[in-house]
Amino acid sequence: MICIIDCDSLWTSNIKSRVEELGYKSEVVKMNSLKDSHLEKFSGIIISGRPSFVTQENIPELLDLFGFIKTTKTPILGICFGHQIIWLLYGAIIKVWELAEKMETIDFLAESVLFAGIENTSLFRESHSEFISLPENFTLLAKSESCENESMKHTDRNIYSTQFHPEASGEVGRKLIANFLKTLKIK
Repeated sequence: MICIIDCDSLWTSNIKSRVEELGYKSEVVKMNSLKDSHLEKFSGIIISGRPSFVTQENIPELLDLFGFIKTTKTPILGICFGHQIIWLLYGAIIKVWELAEKMETIDFLAESVLFAGIENTSLFRESHSEFISLPENFTLLAKSESCENESMKHTDRNIYSTQFHPEASGEVGRKLIANFLKTLKIK
């Protein structure tokens, strides 16, 4: 069972559809219900985007809500807002920049299971204007013209994240989600 943490994303249903098309069961958990959820029952966690800026949120409250990321052994994929939350938990700095609201070429910088079978310089959907520095203990996996850190992975744990939106990027995004799910070794 895959947990999809819905942070009020417009594309949470896309994540759920992709996961289920790939043969996995899923359960959507609203971000505000995290404290009442038993996340240990899930084999994988995907954290959605959010239509608001991290810099406009109560950051200490977010860090408390998502603190489980630092202790869980469950593999995680953070998307956009989920990507930024992971960074914040590990001490990154937020930067606000121009809005990137388009399909954009993503350049892969390192080999990763996330990108298996996906051509380097593939187009993915962007929808963000906040960027976060690379925290310690993470490997930079991808960048774009608009963002220096499009994707990263924890060096010792199965924590992956993307600034771009694979769930809104057609077949190439479906492949990336499938690659993450393959790391779980379950259905």
